Amino acid sequence: MTWLFVVIGIAVLAFVFLVVLGPLGELPPVEPDLKPEIVEGHPQFDVVVRGYRMDEVDQQVAAMQAEIDTLRGRADASPTDVEPDALI
Repeated sequence: MTWLFVVIGIAVLAFVFLVVLGPLGELPPVEPDLKPEIVEGHPQFDVVVRGYRMDEVDQQVAAMQAEIDTLRGRADASPTDVEPDALI
């Protein structure tokens, strides 16, 4: 009789585990968010273990470089055309 309670208990725990986490505990894929939040006119980058997210910073620097180029009269540059390595 004890074995029956153990088996029922394991089945209930497995059911609760699957309901809470979904089948095999899979999470939906996450799309990268490359736009930093703007607080009081200044970008606020996500902080990760080794500093700021480099892809966010590279995108922001490229956008600022494109704006500088546009203000200087070189309107042919866009944020996607500027290579982050070329800015250094």
